[in-house]
Amino acid sequence: MFFFKEHIHCTLKTELFNLWHVGVSKVVQVSPVVTNTIKFSETDRELPKHVKNGFMRYRDFEPLTQGGEALLRTCFDENLGRTVVMKTLLPQLQNLEIYRKRFLREARVTAQIPHPVTVPVYEISRDAEGNAYFTMKKLGGRDLCDILDHVAEKDQETIEKFPVDQLLNVLIHVGQCLAFAHNMGVVHRDIKPANIMVGDYGEVTLLDWGLAKVWDMQQNDDLETLVLNGQQHVPGRLTGRGDVQGTPFYMSPEQARETGAVDARTDIYNMGILLFEILTNRSFMSGRNFKEIKRKILEDPVRAPADIMPRRSIPADLNAICLKALQKDPADRYQQMDDLVNDIRNHLLGKPVSVYRQAPLVRWLSTHNRSAVDQSSVFWMVVGAILCVVFQLTWWAWN
Repeated sequence: MFFFKEHIHCTLKTELFNLWHVGVSKVVQVSPVVTNTIKFSETDRELPKHVKNGFMRYRDFEPLTQGGEALLRTCFDENLGRTVVMKTLLPQLQNLEIYRKRFLREARVTAQIPHPVTVPVYEISRDAEGNAYFTMKKLGGRDLCDILDHVAEKDQETIEKFPVDQLLNVLIHVGQCLAFAHNMGVVHRDIKPANIMVGDYGEVTLLDWGLAKVWDMQQNDDLETLVLNGQQHVPGRLTGRGDVQGTPFYMSPEQARETGAVDARTDIYNMGILLFEILTNRSFMSGRNFKEIKRKILEDPVRAPADIMPRRSIPADLNAICLKALQKDPADRYQQMDDLVNDIRNHLLGKPVSVYRQAPLVRWLSTHNRSAVDQSSVFWMVVGAILCVVFQLTWWAWN
């Protein structure tokens, strides 16, 4: 049974953010102050003659959080003098092959996508007991789910810090990372607000590549078979939930059909959902169970942001971009992530987008002063100009 809030749903938020967050299991906004200063005594410390490598280099382990399948701890890397996060499977899962495969896939796919929006993975190895682990950067900040929830709840501080244009820039960063991954033959397949971190200084990080599809993956792979057979409880979901491939509320139609015909356009559909939720502060999908969600995904008409929020001024070009990305047939969507990213960027720059044709006057005014002019203001400007002309002609006729 899936439960859903009326606004953006953190009920669907997985333990992923908690697994990667610094120090606490509860989402908080970290104040951008210096808390861990870099010290001269550490940067210039002499490297020992006998250097510790592998698991021996880490000390001062502290529990960070625990999900359904994975345990995260912070620890200090003696060689580099920094605190990192170490991720391991829970002891009872270490000997189960399918869990290990997903675990290793997450670590290696993340490490093999050298993009600024992915989490740096430092090392993958075995601990003193022979169990696999990998270490990575310790993150701070807030996830997009938390941000959208606070915006929907009218939290003024969050609204001021994350206006719509700022959130669109977050989408651009994520889209650029996905375009990079697609070029390398990797599809994320699990894009959702809880998997996007926004740091205190504007840095954006896309998390959880555990469901990623790589270009030479075989359909008869045991892990792939499980996630494509429609089961609602699939082993190996490293983010702490056991649902079908992709979080149901963010599944594309092709994922819901369970045919395996998933490519980069699935990530484009997921980006369309994020854009919808940013523009409306409403959840895109709701349902009491997977069967109902699947029916809505496959049968209900595409929802336009402007139809959901008739009283809220949603730019027509953004509405068109969102609708294009959310088409049920992949052939009707953007065919490349770069095309979607370019249209969002052009909107921010006041330039024409590929899926919407503006009137010449609106386009000209938007290009020169996009922040101050929208279609409604143009309409009243035209009405005012007409009234001025009529008044002038009437005055001439009277005289």
